[in-house]
Amino acid sequence: MSEEPTAAKEIKGRGTIAVLRQRTGGMSPRLKEYFKEQQRIRKVLRRALESGPMTIPELATACTLASPVVMWHVMAMRRYGELIEGDEKNGYMLYSLKEG
Repeated sequence: MSEEPTAAKEIKGRGTIAVLRQRTGGMSPRLKEYFKEQQRIRKVLRRALESGPMTIPELATACTLASPVVMWHVMAMRRYGELIEGDEKNGYMLYSLKEG
């Protein structure tokens, strides 16, 4: 019975993502900063929506972000179940935080 090399034993006990990160050297500082900024924007949007439902233009104004940026994040948050659509206001959909 042959014994596995030490490196193979280490990899076998670790998840695929951990192995990939080890092989590629992890995330670049630029990529880390990008994800950090994405999380910051979502946090700002959540905080603004705590006061009640808002439209995309209202969110953009409240968060001092460009409307396309807000729209992109709202659609992503909606897709992953963080936000729900409500009624319309001045031709725009109202978005609110999903309770629970």
